[in-house]
Amino acid sequence: MITKHTKLTNEDMLHRAEVRKAFNTGDGRAELTRILADLGMFREIKPEELPLRNYGIRKLEELGFLDIEVIVEVVNHMFSLPLALRPTVEETGEAYDDLL
Repeated sequence: MITKHTKLTNEDMLHRAEVRKAFNTGDGRAELTRILADLGMFREIKPEELPLRNYGIRKLEELGFLDIEVIVEVVNHMFSLPLALRPTVEETGEAYDDLL
């Protein structure tokens, strides 16, 4: 996470803009989502997967998504989204062991 006290250079900011531009297309966003999922960013990981997850964290930092100011906005946005509508175990009669 990048705090408010972290100092970034103009070069850092230009690099962020270039990386964002590369991913800021429909295909680029889909690829970034796939990469982050593959790196274990959205699930619990095994200890040996930690280096991959850390790479994902560095990629999010590189994109400017882990600045504290951005994180606050992301969390606020997430709470504005509806819950995913899925059939429940009671409705389907099936239990899934990959859910919380």
